[in-house]
Amino acid sequence: MTLANKKILLIEDERELAEMIKKYLEREQAEVFLCDRGDSAMAIFERCQPDLLLLDLMLPGKDGLDILREVRLKETLPIIILSAKETEIDRLLGLKMGADDYLTKPFSIKELIVRIETIFRRMEQYSTINSLKNRLKYQHFTIDLAAREVLSEQTIIPLTTKEYNLYEFLLRHPKQVFSKAQLYDNVWGVAEYGDMNTVTIHIQKLREKLGPANGITTIRGIGYRFDGGIR
Repeated sequence: MTLANKKILLIEDERELAEMIKKYLEREQAEVFLCDRGDSAMAIFERCQPDLLLLDLMLPGKDGLDILREVRLKETLPIIILSAKETEIDRLLGLKMGADDYLTKPFSIKELIVRIETIFRRMEQYSTINSLKNRLKYQHFTIDLAAREVLSEQTIIPLTTKEYNLYEFLLRHPKQVFSKAQLYDNVWGVAEYGDMNTVTIHIQKLREKLGPANGITTIRGIGYRFDGGIR
């Protein structure tokens, strides 16, 4: 797939790297916006309203994690962190705060393109309703497949794109056990590049946001299963 008409905001202070990424993305027909300072990032974000955010963590003016936190308070768009911070703690912190993916510098720009394409492909797949039902019911939750929202009573639960995709995948396959690798492959794609801790973190976030009635069961040593009764 191409990235035609996709708006991507790249917040990165390494000018040469930013221009190179922009060049590659524009070859894929994406519209790319650049920002090289953390303290001006939110103003540019509000102005361009991107479909995806590429975010460096170490920025002048404001830290990337602060930007991530601000964006997640109001938006659920996909976010990929691009960072020279390569420790597991840094990756896990970024994912826990709501990032959908994490690439450590130096990285292959071709791999970055694949990850971006995969995110948009998955979003399109989940937007295609394979059932005549537009809504699924479970306990006090309503899963609106067309709007891609999970509601408790009439209140929307603020899930990120990947959290929603993961929950919907499990809902569509009740009573089936999936390993972390299988979930990564089906929700994130390109499993060979993946950090399986990403799945664990997103399951934890789902449980935190949905509460004890989330229906997700951990199968020790194997993976996860949705045990709820969909109606």
